[in-house]
Amino acid sequence: MLDAIFAGWWSGGKFTVDAESKLAATSERNHSLLTNSGSSANLLMMSAAKELYFKDGDKILTLSCGFPTTVNPIITNKLVPLFVDIDLETLSLDPGLLEEVLKKDDKVKGIFIAHTLGFKGDIDSILDISRKYGVQVFFDCCDAYGSTHKSQPLASFGKASTLSFYVAHHLSCGEGGGVVTNDPELHSTMRGFRSWGRYCASPNCCIRAKDPAMFCPQTKLTTDSKLPQDYMVNYQFEWMGYNLKPLEIQSALLLPQLDRLDEFTTIRRHNYGRLFSFMDSTDVGFRLWDLDEETSPFAFPLLIPRDAPFKRKHLVDFLTRNKIECRMLFGGNLLKHPAYDKNRGLWDSYGSHDNADEILEQFLMLGVSQVNHDEHIDRVIYCLEEFLNRW
Repeated sequence: MLDAIFAGWWSGGKFTVDAESKLAATSERNHSLLTNSGSSANLLMMSAAKELYFKDGDKILTLSCGFPTTVNPIITNKLVPLFVDIDLETLSLDPGLLEEVLKKDDKVKGIFIAHTLGFKGDIDSILDISRKYGVQVFFDCCDAYGSTHKSQPLASFGKASTLSFYVAHHLSCGEGGGVVTNDPELHSTMRGFRSWGRYCASPNCCIRAKDPAMFCPQTKLTTDSKLPQDYMVNYQFEWMGYNLKPLEIQSALLLPQLDRLDEFTTIRRHNYGRLFSFMDSTDVGFRLWDLDEETSPFAFPLLIPRDAPFKRKHLVDFLTRNKIECRMLFGGNLLKHPAYDKNRGLWDSYGSHDNADEILEQFLMLGVSQVNHDEHIDRVIYCLEEFLNRW
């Protein structure tokens, strides 16, 4: 990080280039881009996808139990989120429900869903059904970097996948995110949207921090534009883009962590396993999710049964007073949040959302991050045991 500071190339320098190269490799993708947040990664990906694959008013299927920044870029790009319920078993999209929707609604042109808490759902069926109906699939892997499917990173599936390197995630650069894809056209379009919408014909101009003598080729996307012929090509604005680039210091912070992903996953799985063993031994009847061998958990989820002798609020209050952080699943059923309830004309919905409501009302999660050691998990279990004994 100090090297990044004193190099004097504050944005888009050699650390960003190296981190993007390593991120693509660890994701088993051909291309990657770093952004200033996971939310920006979603905006960047959906903006470029709209440019290449969709038109105004097309529907993008997503989950009602999700995070706003998976949904908001759909709306920002004049597309229509079509909310469906979450599958309670997998915390993901039910393939049967997906096919049911695609049979009935030919305006659905894309799918954008998150791998909630690192759980992957039935990826093969989702992709097979999507190919059958000619629908593009994008995954938000912000909770799931480290999870795999058939020994491949979850981020390697779909047209593109987004990642978050927020402070609480598997890897972190404080704030930060990324997008990975195998599609060179999508990659170059995202690169343009990331840098104010300017056309960048070659990655060469992005590595001048490593090789100052590198020269940007004289190529243009829109060759019949009204700009002067001698106008600098890398300042030709092709799209109405944004500035979503990371700082060099963020990339320098991320770069060494990419080598420690397996180590962090091992710690997370260990912490998860200890919490699962304890909670599974109680007689409250918590609904729990066991890990398969390929899941790198974001957090430890549980559903409190409606006939439990205590309410969720009681447990949250007790843990908070004992200085143990816990969270509800962001944002449960999004359709009941003011931002969406007050803007019903911007989205569509299919079927009931009973499972999303169950998560909204009864769900809680505890931390399993690699920053937690055995003594921390000991304390969590001790407090949980004390609480349950009181009831």
